Amino acid sequence: METNYQSNVHSSPLLYDIDKDGTREIVLATYNGVVNFFRISGYLMMDKLEVPRRKVRKDWHVGLNSDPVDRSHPDVNDSSIAKQAASEESHPNIQDKSVGDESSKEPQSRSTTNTPQGADPLKHPSELQSSEAKPNPTTEKENPELPKNPKTTTESASHAQRRLLQTADKSDDQTGSAETHGSDAGTTGESTVENDEPLEEEANASFDLFRDAEDLPEEYSYDYDDYVNETWWGDEDWTEQEHEKAEDYVSIDAHILSTPVIADIDNDGVQEMVIAVSYFFDREYYDNAEHLKELGGIDIGKYIASSIVVFNLDTKQVKWTAELDLSTESGKFLAHAYSSPTVVDLDGDGNLDILVGTSYGLFYVLDHHGKTRKNFPLEMAEIHAPIIAADINDDGKIEMVTADVHGNVAAWTAEGDEIWEVHLKSLVPQRPTVGDVNGDGHTDIVVPTVSGNIYVLSGKDGSKVQPFPYRTHGRIMSPVLLVDMSKRGEKTQGLTLATTSFDGYLYLIEGSSGCADVVDIGETSYTMVLADNVDGGDDLDLIVTTMNGNVFCFSTPSPHHPLKEWRSSNQGRNNAAYRHNRQGIYVKHGSRTFRDEEGKHFWVEFEIVDKYRVPYGNQAPYNVTVTLLVPGNYQGDRSIVVSEVYNEPGHKRMQLPTVPVRTTGTVLVEMVDKHGLHFADEYSLTFHVHYFKLLKWLVVLPMLGMFLLLVILRPQEGAPLPSFSRNNID
Repeated sequence: METNYQSNVHSSPLLYDIDKDGTREIVLATYNGVVNFFRISGYLMMDKLEVPRRKVRKDWHVGLNSDPVDRSHPDVNDSSIAKQAASEESHPNIQDKSVGDESSKEPQSRSTTNTPQGADPLKHPSELQSSEAKPNPTTEKENPELPKNPKTTTESASHAQRRLLQTADKSDDQTGSAETHGSDAGTTGESTVENDEPLEEEANASFDLFRDAEDLPEEYSYDYDDYVNETWWGDEDWTEQEHEKAEDYVSIDAHILSTPVIADIDNDGVQEMVIAVSYFFDREYYDNAEHLKELGGIDIGKYIASSIVVFNLDTKQVKWTAELDLSTESGKFLAHAYSSPTVVDLDGDGNLDILVGTSYGLFYVLDHHGKTRKNFPLEMAEIHAPIIAADINDDGKIEMVTADVHGNVAAWTAEGDEIWEVHLKSLVPQRPTVGDVNGDGHTDIVVPTVSGNIYVLSGKDGSKVQPFPYRTHGRIMSPVLLVDMSKRGEKTQGLTLATTSFDGYLYLIEGSSGCADVVDIGETSYTMVLADNVDGGDDLDLIVTTMNGNVFCFSTPSPHHPLKEWRSSNQGRNNAAYRHNRQGIYVKHGSRTFRDEEGKHFWVEFEIVDKYRVPYGNQAPYNVTVTLLVPGNYQGDRSIVVSEVYNEPGHKRMQLPTVPVRTTGTVLVEMVDKHGLHFADEYSLTFHVHYFKLLKWLVVLPMLGMFLLLVILRPQEGAPLPSFSRNNID
């Protein structure tokens, strides 16, 4: 299969059945903000997802520093970030004092749909612009940093106060009247005796007001015009707030610079696609004067932003958008989103939270509605590596690990409290990987760096594990693969670290001793070394792709096991940890062996593994879903799903129906633990493909039966045969 598409690609392909036909398509997110779907034949489908542009105010940056975030107190102990903030000549947020004074007088409001909630406003320059897709008449309140007319503001405030007072007076009158009537009613209700006595003269005169006007004395007659001025009822002198105009906004182009994640984040039974989107105007494209003319002469360097966009994969529409950062090219930190989002259940509510770091130096945690969780975002240097979520200290809880371009590696609790931090003093380009590297029974974290050093840190306190770091002679731009390379029958002694370096070598480093075997491939690579059984044998193979477009496959003496496989960087969704003898799910050999299924049902046998958290127990309950994908000419449901919840690991099995047509199928076994960590295995099988074998016996068996019948019924004694010859001899 080969196909061409006219767009750069900065993401890895995914697999998803977008048209529900029983065959998973190839999902590819492109640089120009479009997610395309390809059939296995290479055909580009009509279905696609287009990320909409982000709309910001054209003058959002007026009166602001190039870096409007206060970075004097980062959440990691990085003196270089604090020194940059201390070197600023003015306040890092607002340069124009009048703008700051105006903004302090007005309330701030955010869009509950598009803007994260509960975060420090100093860390959200995106609050300076409206998050609505249409012009909002309250934008001046949503953008307090924008300069306004003080006179208009004062007049509007005074009129608003006057109207408020008038309303209060009326309400007081009504309240007083109600109380008076209530008291009168109470008095009347208490009277039990009627008074028929005539009124006194003074009391009777008080009712003259209600008698005919002609009978009233002269002192009660008056002229309406003598007391009322018609000008009092004229329009009040007030000014309506200025309406927003379309020309006051800029729509920034959307670009996808990382791999999306497909998951059901809100537990509604529908899969969503979570995309970290970068918004900017591509310099190369807008160097063309015709293209630049379309923007109306704006400075394209003033508009860089990032957001999380979530698509509903059933409707193929945007479900919600959470706006993150907003910056300009002149700032020290640019609001790009280079890292893929990570989804995990941090609070145990059954919904997945979204973890993402930006090159603006902020680490966000959003809930399944796009709202920023309490205590977030956290501040570091630029974050290019995806955030990992794993139990790194074996306490049965999920921790988060972040790494930035200054070499800061920090571990955080689910609430945003720091557990430990280390400073490696080298850019960390890709996410760390997790596993027991040296075989001591404790979880370690493997961190690659641009300096060529590979660090192994203790998950408990972040200390360096000896004999690491291991130094290569070139940059390492990909995550490090962890794999068990022990031979058949050999005792496992830690894991092997497999990675490529820009010196042209493939490194295989023993975790227990630090000794390395190298393979000269003579090419560089930005991708992770993968592990799988490629040739169908019983050994494990390593797959290496290079910048020259070559794919290498290396055989190893290590026996294959489904949990040793590492088929993608995040192993399908959100798992950055080694699975074998740790945690995972795999189909037993008896079920995954290729076979042709017949009858009405068949069994799928699998094993749930969870045995590294001692003494904190396992991560039950395990929600296991077995899906049968049926392509071809089957007219029924192409996706047959059976689910079960288990409270203990071990050997399990589920029963699936057999389809009544001659076709192929794929069985996908998925498991999600209580933290939302996802594990999967799959295998292929056929249905009624070898039915012709039965037809062969249907033809042969009747013939064999007749032959046996003739043999059984043959005469037992010899008898002369009749003769028809005329030459009879007497």
